[in-house]
Amino acid sequence: MAAHAITLELPDAVYQRAQRAAQATQRPLEEIVVEWIRPPLQGTLPELERLSDDELLQAVRSTLPPEHAQRLQELLTIQRQRSLSEEEQQEAVALVEQEDFVTLHKARALFLLKQRGLLSGDFRLNL
Repeated sequence: MAAHAITLELPDAVYQRAQRAAQATQRPLEEIVVEWIRPPLQGTLPELERLSDDELLQAVRSTLPPEHAQRLQELLTIQRQRSLSEEEQQEAVALVEQEDFVTLHKARALFLLKQRGLLSGDFRLNL
């Protein structure tokens, strides 16, 4: 498929969200933005099928950076004390979405490893 370069001006909140997603998934920012605008049937999870066994195992072991989990915890604590500002709400939603993506990514990687016959029923993964 041919690729074409374009320039987009993104609102700061959207750019920051894309930056956090790129860091959390260790992927280029451009891939994140393309993923967001790509039709739903062409999501990124099927791309895992092209990864090697070692890369899939690495995907299974991937986690969000500790500072993301800490920040989400901070926002939840703040929320118990007062309503979150709109910016804080957007940040919390973005962090939860990143967590969801990492979880789906890991689940898909595990599924593919199982399909390849690399995981037995008694497989234990040390995360």
